[in-house]
Amino acid sequence: MNDRPDPLEEGWYLMSDRDLELELARWRSGNAPPSAAMPLGIEEALEYRNAGNVPDDKGRSLRLVLRVNDSSELLRLDAKRLMYEPDYHDAPAWRVDGSRPVNVVPLRGPDAGPPATGPWWERPELAALEAEWRQQGSVAGVRVPEGYRSFVFKTVLSLRAAGKEVTASSIADSVQRWLPPDDALRIRTALEEAN
Repeated sequence: MNDRPDPLEEGWYLMSDRDLELELARWRSGNAPPSAAMPLGIEEALEYRNAGNVPDDKGRSLRLVLRVNDSSELLRLDAKRLMYEPDYHDAPAWRVDGSRPVNVVPLRGPDAGPPATGPWWERPELAALEAEWRQQGSVAGVRVPEGYRSFVFKTVLSLRAAGKEVTASSIADSVQRWLPPDDALRIRTALEEAN
């Protein structure tokens, strides 16, 4: 059992779903019991990820906790993630049978504002891409099948924020990091066929 007296700090952890629930309760109210969450340094976390990010005997896998103190930090979440996982847009060669995707846990401070509500296409940054897609059938020069717009548009914004090239292949590589393999393959195939 981890006897850390402080609530979650920004950084890498090995955590089970139950650990995360306990830690979030501690963060919100300060009166939940400590969990078995284990903090890791960046190098140690990336080594664990590169070994497959397979849950350990306590059901723990990698979680990246990122603090969001205000609305501007929320917009820069992808850039902040790059400090902890510089290659997160690359196709995850580390995934093996039983791998879990790396979960990001944004901890919103009181000045971060409420979470976005409403349809994704009404968020200003995504609405601009939706307008571009409606006019051209493509975004950033990549033809996007209609049913995959939400995944692709969010990934385009993330790639741009990271200063990465936006291509059908870079989009497919990036979504592969968090989607189940069958879903990632379906999106890759749809993008390759459209382009």
